[in-house]
Amino acid sequence: MTTITREERIAAEEISRLTLVSNSLKDAMLESFTRRIELFEDVIHFYPQPFTPLSLTGERCELSCKHCNAHYLKHMIDASQNLTRVGEELHNRGTTGIILSGGSTREGYVPLYQHKRDIWKIKENTSLLISAHVGMITREQARELHFLDTALVDVIGDDRTIREILGLEKTCEDIENTLRYLNDENIPTAPHIIVGLSEKGPESELHALEIARKYKPNTIVIVVFIPTPDTPLRERNPPAIENIVKIVTTARTTLDVPLSLSCVRPGGRYRQLLDHYAILSGIDRIAVPSREAYRTAEELKLKITEHPGLCCPWQENQQPKPPTQ
Repeated sequence: MTTITREERIAAEEISRLTLVSNSLKDAMLESFTRRIELFEDVIHFYPQPFTPLSLTGERCELSCKHCNAHYLKHMIDASQNLTRVGEELHNRGTTGIILSGGSTREGYVPLYQHKRDIWKIKENTSLLISAHVGMITREQARELHFLDTALVDVIGDDRTIREILGLEKTCEDIENTLRYLNDENIPTAPHIIVGLSEKGPESELHALEIARKYKPNTIVIVVFIPTPDTPLRERNPPAIENIVKIVTTARTTLDVPLSLSCVRPGGRYRQLLDHYAILSGIDRIAVPSREAYRTAEELKLKITEHPGLCCPWQENQQPKPPTQ
């Protein structure tokens, strides 16, 4: 006879009172939450202060994707001319890690390998953990990036979104190849599933999950589309909570790796609702948790472990790779 834990019993009661999902999805949530307890027990990880993001291109981007239009580059530190110095200064201030990001080239990749020597110097002279948004890369570029601690890859589940939203003449196969090349170089990956970006909705995002699970991800990160000012998609609504729940529950019941809710998600009342539903759906990590996330975790009797200065894809006790040429 299966023993129901205290956390599962409280979750079942809470799920039964939800109003934004169907009864069948409530069943999926309970199954997913149960699986999450089996995998990670009663601990939930909160990441209140993510890594410091650095842009390798300043505010420049050759794509200007319809959902971003280079907007988010404005909130990053410009390290396009002095990456080594910026990295060392952050280390001296006590920063734990950095995210290397920036605008994309017309070919769909962030120009990381062009800064290979600077990144190597940072690894040689500091203990910073280094994650990087890589874009869509070739096998040769993956070899150049073998020293990365974690590669962050946006996984899109349909070609039309890649073409019409990102503005790239690429396909899902190019994303799959990127994950394969990174995997071949033993670079830990954290695929990002962007819910609400595709007009196909969950169909695209479920396909993205299928792609990601083939290549031994260290963590799956759930990103939620934000309507952003001064972009062509500024009038589009965020995805329905029910759609996010579908993706989270599917990810939780088909993958045994940590499942993180990204800091990239809408704010306000929507975020409060999302965090509540996400925890009940089996999420075990949340970046920049809302007050509702804390309340829900406490109500479910989950043990909150906070990781200031770390990003949600990071594994417990993961150490930076040594600097190798």
